[in-house]
Amino acid sequence: MLIFGRDAAFLKEGKAARTVYRLSMLSFVLILNLFMASVIHLLIRGIIALGSWNVAGSVTLVPVFSAALLIVAAGILNARNLRVRRIVFDTSVFPETWRNRRIVFFSDTHYGTLNGPGMAEILVRKIESLNPDLIICGGDLFDGPKGMFDATLDILTRLQAPLGVLAVLGNHDYYYLSRPGSSRNLLKRQRNREEMPMGEETCLATVKRALPWRFLENESITIDNVIFAGLRPFSIKDEKMAVKFLSGLDTEKPTILINHKPQQIEEAAKAGIRLQLSGHTHGGPVFPMNIIMKRMLKGRHFGTSQQDGMILDTSSGSGISLWYPRTAGRHEVVVVEMSKKS
Repeated sequence: MLIFGRDAAFLKEGKAARTVYRLSMLSFVLILNLFMASVIHLLIRGIIALGSWNVAGSVTLVPVFSAALLIVAAGILNARNLRVRRIVFDTSVFPETWRNRRIVFFSDTHYGTLNGPGMAEILVRKIESLNPDLIICGGDLFDGPKGMFDATLDILTRLQAPLGVLAVLGNHDYYYLSRPGSSRNLLKRQRNREEMPMGEETCLATVKRALPWRFLENESITIDNVIFAGLRPFSIKDEKMAVKFLSGLDTEKPTILINHKPQQIEEAAKAGIRLQLSGHTHGGPVFPMNIIMKRMLKGRHFGTSQQDGMILDTSSGSGISLWYPRTAGRHEVVVVEMSKKS
């Protein structure tokens, strides 16, 4: 169901493709919630049977399945609600000029057939209202080569900040904008971590030409005596280059790392990185995926954690991907308030 919906989104464009994509994702989450409701209802009926209580099936069935449907409906509304999460980062080892500055970080917008200019407009207005000194995009900006591409790019070009806009690629940007094709083939290439073409004819090249952003791909830039490094660790070759890049990074100056996935954490901490900003996980966008992801990633699926003195912050993302409706977590932009300890 999801494969069919995604192929419709990748190979076609227009209202019909968007409708098919949305229905495929809605159906998946709906079936998942109804399945869990069925399990819960069976457990309740089992307890009632063990207690030899005379309770009609409809008395338990109606509230359980109504709750499942209400959760899905609430998830649809939640998927359209963009919020702001603020964290305070200690800049004691940073230049004095960074005190009281504000970095806005967003990721995983997944613009394409499902999300387009409307969602981009909401994001841009939200970020503009925060008056950031620096804007960082954590990747997965686009999701597939179709959709209202040019109109979305036009809106994103409005994102500006005094210190500029930095960005890294996400796995969707790297694989899905580099070569058209069915989602099944693209997922296979991603699973095998194949190296993708990055030529001038790709949609990815179009994005880079259109946006006046600095994309960091296993490279760094210095802004006011602070190093900002960005990774592109998606193919086998690029992952080796990313690890080599981290090990050779000069961190005599305070360094902030942008990595789409909350990975390479041990290597980053060992290299002397002060702060790593990541996304990718969507914070576990549906129940019980959020619980499973929290256990698998040891709590690094969302929010702030530490690794050997390095701060890692993982955003739950600013857009909709496969998991629509969103029955767990929330969409967000992250504001990093740069402040020294008093």
